[in-house]
Amino acid sequence: MTNQPDYDSPWKDVLDLFFEGAMEFFFPQAHAQIDWARGYEFLDKELQKITADAAIGRRVVDKLVKVWLKTGQELWVLLHIEVQGQRETDFTWRVLVYHFRILNRFAAPVATFVILTDEDESWRPSEYHAELLGTELRLKFSTAKLLDYDNRWKELEQSDNPFAVVVQAHLIALRTRHDPQERLQLKWQLTRRLFERGFDKRVIIGLYRFLDWVLTLPENLDVEFKDKLTVYEEEHKMKYVTSIERLGIKKGYAEIILRQLQRRFGPLDAAAQTHIHALPSEQIEELSDALLDFTTRAEMEIWLQQHPLPSPSPANAPAIDHSVN
Repeated sequence: MTNQPDYDSPWKDVLDLFFEGAMEFFFPQAHAQIDWARGYEFLDKELQKITADAAIGRRVVDKLVKVWLKTGQELWVLLHIEVQGQRETDFTWRVLVYHFRILNRFAAPVATFVILTDEDESWRPSEYHAELLGTELRLKFSTAKLLDYDNRWKELEQSDNPFAVVVQAHLIALRTRHDPQERLQLKWQLTRRLFERGFDKRVIIGLYRFLDWVLTLPENLDVEFKDKLTVYEEEHKMKYVTSIERLGIKKGYAEIILRQLQRRFGPLDAAAQTHIHALPSEQIEELSDALLDFTTRAEMEIWLQQHPLPSPSPANAPAIDHSVN
């Protein structure tokens, strides 16, 4: 059986930056019972121990975090985010397996939460339940559905929680999947509002990286968007997302994809690495989806052959520099 690569995504980054905000936004009752003054600890290595051999369905974004309740009790929070956009038949079974593996291996109390990003209004898994010959097994967990915020736009606009922006970006991505012009307009409005909301620089850059990933534009519209952003930053003396930082963002996406491919197929030659680094933004996104279906190195090579890089004109053919100073 082919090992599946990690399904890395901007969700992991935004959760690392704003985990407390995610809990406050999606699960306020649980958030109110946690003693945030004591901080929290990400347990990614511990989670890897229980998922490394778990052939129990496709990968989603999973986070395991140690927190403390206001009662003083230590609690491990298991947060699943279904980011691949469609119903999964065995989803509740996988949630059950992860939950009980943590209990079994680490003897730690666990609270499980799920965020659903799909477009199926009727798919709302909230428990695993099985019964046979008088034996009953049930696990109930808290669930948040991003579609439910589509009719709460004014509330999202007025919120000072970073995850209000995350939800807006995701819903705009769904709404404008086939309309790049509308996506350009809404992406610009959302980006401009990052500055107007009064967020500090760290929050603005973290949120910008998320929305820049999920609201990918065709190359020509991407240039138009970034030109507008540069002008806005200069006019308002807010050089928060400089051209160097934007280059670093794009480089980071390419590096994630390279890491996934090399984990699956072994080291890639210099030509393939250069090709991937030089892909335009929309093709990097296409490759991030396509690599989930690659089963051989040959399939990856065929994909690259089908997506050749445009030949630069002799008058302006600068050497490719992948460094970020």
